Amino acid sequence: MAAFQPVGLVGFGLMGQGIATCLLSRGFSVRVYDSDRRTYARGQTNIDFALAELLRRRLIKAQVRKNWRDRLQCVSTFDDFARCPLIIESVPENLELKHQLFRELEAVVSPRAILASNTSSLPISMLQSVLRAPARFIGMHWGVPTQLVPFFEVIPGTRTSKRTVTLACELGVACGKDPIVLRQDIRGFIGNRLMYAMMREACYLVETGIGDIETVDRAFRHGLGWWSLLAGPFRWMDLTGIPAYAAVMEGLLPKLSNQKTVPDVMQDAVRRGSEGISNGKGFYRYDKAGAARWRKAWIEFSYDVKTLADKYEKLNRVK
Repeated sequence: MAAFQPVGLVGFGLMGQGIATCLLSRGFSVRVYDSDRRTYARGQTNIDFALAELLRRRLIKAQVRKNWRDRLQCVSTFDDFARCPLIIESVPENLELKHQLFRELEAVVSPRAILASNTSSLPISMLQSVLRAPARFIGMHWGVPTQLVPFFEVIPGTRTSKRTVTLACELGVACGKDPIVLRQDIRGFIGNRLMYAMMREACYLVETGIGDIETVDRAFRHGLGWWSLLAGPFRWMDLTGIPAYAAVMEGLLPKLSNQKTVPDVMQDAVRRGSEGISNGKGFYRYDKAGAARWRKAWIEFSYDVKTLADKYEKLNRVK
């Protein structure tokens, strides 16, 4: 762990705060930069709440909660990252913004420092193309809630070194993650490609009148959602019979949506200003109390899932 101290973070929104929480819960020192200084106070409040919950559930020691503020520094310039051996970017999905950010970081950090992006979909090879030392650049795709989920994708670009991949995996393990290393740099990686394929089909089913939003959600929760914690798609086919899936695929796959544009139901929601529970407007409506109930439910669910996930992870690792 000492090899990564302190970790630099650029971007202190939802993902930046989550990554910071995870790192601080594991004893790391963190330096964070955000162009919007207002995020600093809000982010620290959210971190304190998350760490308090981890302590209440006995997942961290009291000392970790007690001294975390001593290990977090909110900085005002990239120059403050000069001594960081690792800097993780978590800013909006804007290629030009990320390119400019990494050019500026490369000018101030150590020649051996690792630069990582928490991009959700942009190809790592594209992001590293502007760097003088692309071998030290890598994708680190974290899940949410970051302090709990084991999800941690490691995506090498075409010019990423083996050393960088190894160190990225070591960081993931130190953070309690199960590093998923991609063999090829592909847009969206693995987790998001699976998720967005499902979301596209869900939107298609609503738009074509097969079911309303609530119906599609129920079908997902009671079907795929029932078994996906236990097993991935290939294990599930093993458990329930591979030939049956091959037979269904032959007739079903040509009928699935292969739409290349953002679904109308999603574009309509965006045009209406829908953000979800953050502003009470989403595919469902939320008053303040309803949004609070769903936030609380998400927290409770995440801890319950962690218990089950840890149990079944051991089974999935048996050869």
